Amino acid sequence: MENKTAKPDGRRVRMTKMLLKQSLIDLLKEKSIHDISIKDICSGADINRSPFYRHYNTQFELYDDILEDITQDIAGIYASCAGEDYTAQSFLTEILRYIEANRETFLVILSGNSNVSMGETFNRFTNRFIDTENASELSVYIIQFIAAGMTSFLWTWLNKEKRRSAEDVALIISSIMTHGIKRSVTFAHSMQDKN
Repeated sequence: MENKTAKPDGRRVRMTKMLLKQSLIDLLKEKSIHDISIKDICSGADINRSPFYRHYNTQFELYDDILEDITQDIAGIYASCAGEDYTAQSFLTEILRYIEANRETFLVILSGNSNVSMGETFNRFTNRFIDTENASELSVYIIQFIAAGMTSFLWTWLNKEKRRSAEDVALIISSIMTHGIKRSVTFAHSMQDKN
């Protein structure tokens, strides 16, 4: 009997958190996280404040939980792509499909309305997957350079209503990583000519 009761409670908690997260994302489209109150979030989620405080103390903790969900999802994609059949390009394609499927959330994260700068956000993601603490100073610079480029790229790509597919974009990024910028620009021009 207890087991049956635990499942609805789990569903209720997941639903409450999902509503709160969506409310915060909707509010972040319009204003900074510093200007958003718990009352605003709960009103947008159509729930009382007490369920909010059961899970979070501040809007910043709620935002961190959204980032943690994304990190876990990306870790899952990474784990599923770890087999021999996957290439860097196929992994990038899966990541870009995930980002595109969650476009609204990523645009909010990239907008600057969140609490954490994008550089810090990407540092968090990078540190989860790459041991930057034991990497050389130059390796960390390279990782940061790539993260900054990816931030700018994602913002530009996601803001286009008519954008290239995740597959096309992953192909270009893979080309840059493999062949460098100059050859990749030439390759991109040849792809453009075909369309």
